[in-house]
Amino acid sequence: MKGNIRAEFRQDSFDLLNFFIRHFRKFVIAGIVAAILSAVISLLIRPLYESTVILYPSSNITEATSLLGETESRTALFGDDDATEKLIQVINSAQVREYLKEKYNLMQHYNIKPGEKYPNTLMKAKMDKYMRCTRTDYGSVKIRVRDRDRVYACNMANDMAARADTIFNNLQREAAMVTLDEISRLYDIQKRLVRQYEDSLMNLSSAAALRLYSTFEMENDYLGLMRGRFLEAQALSRQTLPYILVVDRAVVAEKKVFPKRTVMVLLSTVSVLLLLAMVLFIAEGVKLRRADDRQ
Repeated sequence: MKGNIRAEFRQDSFDLLNFFIRHFRKFVIAGIVAAILSAVISLLIRPLYESTVILYPSSNITEATSLLGETESRTALFGDDDATEKLIQVINSAQVREYLKEKYNLMQHYNIKPGEKYPNTLMKAKMDKYMRCTRTDYGSVKIRVRDRDRVYACNMANDMAARADTIFNNLQREAAMVTLDEISRLYDIQKRLVRQYEDSLMNLSSAAALRLYSTFEMENDYLGLMRGRFLEAQALSRQTLPYILVVDRAVVAEKKVFPKRTVMVLLSTVSVLLLLAMVLFIAEGVKLRRADDRQ
């Protein structure tokens, strides 16, 4: 039936040269219009700038130190795979993000209004989009920050690395403070015990004091060891260690990374031309089928 029209392409409908010659003007006009529109749209899009930091985890993240601060001689300068994973976790942590959020007033910077229904969800989505911390093929850690303000992008990338180092030091100090409290308690007990032995030695006869003196010497030696541990724990609770080794600090970007206007214009123009060619192919196929139905 003539009402059942369906597209059917015959061999002569694929004469591409004749096809493009017949519709050359349409392709030219469509290409020009698509290029102009995509160029205008790309100019309306605010550019993004990117800054990156390349760093390695220090061996301080994973090396096991004794109470006196002694480490194994085989410990390398850089941390291992476990240290790298820990560093990435800390950089991607809520502590680092909250720090950036407060320091750079990101709610206002990202145009998130206080009256939004889910402001924290929107903030997380923005930070996930513009801030990345990943492991490279060389075992290093790469921090990448994109922003419409090139200076913000640079400063935030450097601050993410610096804040991670601060967090590791805070964790180390907190753990050292717990150790210091316990050692201080044991040190005070040992001092009282040694004083008791001293008092007993002064009040005993020579023969009895001689038997007690060896015990007193042992306890006094242990008191000296406890004092050393106390001083080391006190130092550990106050010291600052390098937990990151920065290879390349972020610098202010000179060129934008998005949008790539040339690529955007080219892809848009090619897409429009391909779509136009498809539509014209279908239209010609329908015309040929109708012509056959009339015969």
